[in-house]
Amino acid sequence: MPLELSFNQLDEAVREAGPSARPLCVAFDGTVITTRVLSERMALLFRRRPWAALALPVWMLGGRDRLRARLAAMTKLDATSLPYRAPLINALKLSRASGRRVVLATATDLETAEEVAEYLGVFDEVCAATSTAGRPKVKARNLREALQSAYPDGFDFIGQSHVDLPILEVAERGFIVGASPSTAQAAKRLQRVTVVSRRPSILLALVKELRPHQWAKNALVLLPCLLANNVAVFSMFARGAVAAATFSLCASAGYVFNDLLDLEADRIHPSKAKRPFASGALPIIFGFPLFIALLAMSFLLATAFLPVAFSAMLLAYFVGTVSYSLYLKRLLMLDVLVLAALYTHRIVSGGIATAVPVSAWLLGFSMFFFTSLAFAKRFVELHALDSNEKVKNRGYFRVDLPMVTAMGTASGYIAALVFMLYVESSAVRVQYREPAVLWLVLPALLYWLGRIWLLAGRGQMQEDPVKFALRDRQSLVCVAIVALIAALARFTPDWLIGALH
Repeated sequence: MPLELSFNQLDEAVREAGPSARPLCVAFDGTVITTRVLSERMALLFRRRPWAALALPVWMLGGRDRLRARLAAMTKLDATSLPYRAPLINALKLSRASGRRVVLATATDLETAEEVAEYLGVFDEVCAATSTAGRPKVKARNLREALQSAYPDGFDFIGQSHVDLPILEVAERGFIVGASPSTAQAAKRLQRVTVVSRRPSILLALVKELRPHQWAKNALVLLPCLLANNVAVFSMFARGAVAAATFSLCASAGYVFNDLLDLEADRIHPSKAKRPFASGALPIIFGFPLFIALLAMSFLLATAFLPVAFSAMLLAYFVGTVSYSLYLKRLLMLDVLVLAALYTHRIVSGGIATAVPVSAWLLGFSMFFFTSLAFAKRFVELHALDSNEKVKNRGYFRVDLPMVTAMGTASGYIAALVFMLYVESSAVRVQYREPAVLWLVLPALLYWLGRIWLLAGRGQMQEDPVKFALRDRQSLVCVAIVALIAALARFTPDWLIGALH
């Protein structure tokens, strides 16, 4: 039965005394990199030549070898943008430093493997399975034969999946990293194999990719019925809940689409590199089917339970998010306005779903408020840069920080001004019994906006402001205070009205 080690112990396990020790051979696909070359090429084709990606089903009919050949002819992977298994790379560096020969072994894509070996600088050579014509083969048994021929005195091997088991059978010592439950179970019959690490749960990675914490943004769809003149009936809230669910599914589809497009940028980002597709925790091959399934469920739910006009709004939202992912996020200023508009779009859609008119006051406040948060998001990205460089896939340079700060804070305080004017307008008296109570919202709003920008400036907020707010205790307290004040203004008791007047 194989033992299990941590990566901290791997470097000790693979070290052999002296430079004459057995070579340590490491599988390239799925082991040195946490993803698969074939999946990476498919994702790259989807990002660079989306129309050509439509031919993928046809190419698959010709078999895996034909698919690989087609993709290799149309795409070129960048070794610097691949996700590497960092603990393993560190262990290999220590092993090589101790005098051991380290070999990168590949059954596919020799060209990319050689570029990776040159980029990492931890391999002495690359061993590939080749035919008599010198072309790489794709079968693990061919790589096993190549390794046995190149190292007849024996070798150690590090693999990752069940396809590496035939090589592990003939290795003097074997190690498995990122093992799936089935691979770890199959390795039990191999006495000289050590399971170094287990593969993270794909289900958990899938849930993380959907970003359910972001679904809280879709509570904006319920805002019109919460602010309705009359006490909303159950059916109104039910329609609002269904509308929020459709937006959540559609938003998750957008996240999947965006993450597939932004793989290269995410992998060099300090926090986005941990996203499931970027890190390799979720196989890229899952991406497109997941995107289609989420989108289909979203629109089926909308057409079954909500007005046709709402489906049109949902379609507009989807087109907006895709346009943002493909192009608009690269445009200076327009990206911020589009983000703010997508938030406001949720409110308008909620009004359509629940048949509640949305006031111009609410729309104006929403645009300024979410423009401020969109600028805060850009501020965080710019603040993380070390020099005056451009944010990848964005239209901003670090030198833009002062202007981004000015426009972001100004937008936030204009939102507060819009709210103040609303409190003094005639429209507020239709919805609230005692509008004067709403003045208490203003300090909470100003406190929250100021705190968000101060924390961003200190580097203490390193993520999307909305995501930060959902986990920040003070932000949640502010939301609770605002909700209580709004309820008190709407259902003000007689004794308080008398006291105020």
